[in-house]
Amino acid sequence: MNIGPMIACFFTSTLLFLFSYLIWKKRDFTLIAGFNESTFKGDKNKLANAIGFFLMVSGGLILILPIGIRVAGLVTARVFSILIVLGMILLVFRIYKLSK
Repeated sequence: MNIGPMIACFFTSTLLFLFSYLIWKKRDFTLIAGFNESTFKGDKNKLANAIGFFLMVSGGLILILPIGIRVAGLVTARVFSILIVLGMILLVFRIYKLSK
């Protein structure tokens, strides 16, 4: 059993959970890349909720990734990758809707 990938996934998911908490609950908008408070015209609370939720789900997927690979093989990694990319696409459209 190789412990390196497990530690990397745990560290990455911990960072995602931390950023999710800071953006979603603490409303720290400085962590959002490209966010400019003076030009954003939408609801900041909905923006924080959307990005925080996405980061939390991504962190959860990355946390269980080594277990999924151990049980179901590399198909799990492909499925998780597709889910995260689709989530990112949906998040971009959601942010675009919120910014109007």
